[in-house]
Amino acid sequence: QLKLPRAAPPPRACAAAAPLYSDAARANLRHAIVTEPAETAEGDIVPGVARPRWQFQLSGLVFSIIRRTPLYGKIKASAFAKMRVSTESTGVDWDAEVAALQDVCVDASLAAVKQEAGESFVTPAYYRRAFHAYDDGNLCWEHACHQPLVSRAVGARNLPGLPAEDGDANFRGAFERELLALLPADAPCRQPGAAIVDLGCGTGISTRRLLDAFPGAASCVGVDLSPHMVAVGRALLDREEGASDPRLKLALGDAARLGDVPDGSVDLVSLCLVLHELPGSATDDILSEAARALKPGGHLAIFEMDPASPGFLRARSNPWVFAALRSTEPYLDDYFWDVAPLLRGRLQERGLEVLGKRLIESNKHQVVVARRL
Repeated sequence: QLKLPRAAPPPRACAAAAPLYSDAARANLRHAIVTEPAETAEGDIVPGVARPRWQFQLSGLVFSIIRRTPLYGKIKASAFAKMRVSTESTGVDWDAEVAALQDVCVDASLAAVKQEAGESFVTPAYYRRAFHAYDDGNLCWEHACHQPLVSRAVGARNLPGLPAEDGDANFRGAFERELLALLPADAPCRQPGAAIVDLGCGTGISTRRLLDAFPGAASCVGVDLSPHMVAVGRALLDREEGASDPRLKLALGDAARLGDVPDGSVDLVSLCLVLHELPGSATDDILSEAARALKPGGHLAIFEMDPASPGFLRARSNPWVFAALRSTEPYLDDYFWDVAPLLRGRLQERGLEVLGKRLIESNKHQVVVARRL
C-alpha cells in the first residue's frame, strides 16, 4: 500500500527561463560522442523541428525488414554482448554479481512482492513483451539481475570521454544537478517532510539517488510494474551498507494507477528514463496520474532521451544505426515521433506548467521540470 504524508499546499513560485545548457553541461560536452551544442538558445521544449520524416520512415522500413529475418536475433545478441563489455569496462565482475543475486530469484520472492500489491494489480498488456534484448522483457529474473549492472554502462557509453567507472554517477548526477537548478528555491520537495514518488523505478537506483538529492524528504517511494525488479531492488537495498532507511520503499504498482496515493499528496514525481519505453497511450495515462497525485505547486521531473538533440539527430540520420536502436526498444517510434515533440502540450493539458528544459552533457538527454498548477 502506498501511503504518503499530507501537508498544506505551498505558495506558488516561478523559475526564471534557463539556458538550454547549464555551465557544467556545456563545459562537459567535450566528453560526449557529439560535442557540438544545439543551436537553440533558450531552455524550451523544441517542437520537433529538424526531424525529417523520410529518415524516420526509412529507418522504420529497415527495421521492419530486419525483424522478419534471422539477422534480428543476431542484432539483439550483439547489442547484449556490447552492453556486457561496456558494463565490465566500469570494473563490474558480471558473473560474480549475477551469482550473488541468485538466492533472490525464487518464487517466494515474487509471491511476497505480488501479495503486497494485492489482487487488484494487473500487468498491462503493453508491458508483456520483449524489451532490451530479453524475450520476456522486464518480467524475468535475468533482466532484473542485469539491470543494476547495465545501468553503470549507460553513463560510460554516453560520456566516453570520462572514466568508465564513474559513468553512472556522472550520467545520473547530471539529471539531479539540472533538476535542482530548475526547481524554484521554495519548491515543496526541498522542504523537510516532502513526499517523493519515483515512477518506473526498476531496481530502485533512481529512487535511492532521489532520496540523496532531497535528504529532508519524509518518504521516497519507487513504483515499478516488474515484481522481479522490485524483489531484486529490495535485496540490493538490504545488502548495501547504510541503506536501511525507513523512508525508502520499492513497491510493485502501475504508474498509471497509484492506488492509495491520495489526490494532491505528493511534492515531487520523477520519471527517469521511462517514457521512451511506453506506448503513447500509457504515457498519457501516467502523466494524468502524476498530475492527480501532485500537490498544487508540486513538481514533475522528467529525465529522458531528446530526439531533437544533436546526439540523436545524428543517430536518426543513419537508418541502419537507428534500426539497431529500435531493435530493443519496441515503443521508440511512439516516443520519438508522437510523445517527445508534443510533450509540452501533453503536460499543459494536465495542468502542468513547464518551468524549463535542459540538455545534459551527453548531448542526447533532456531534463524537463513542470509545476502543478
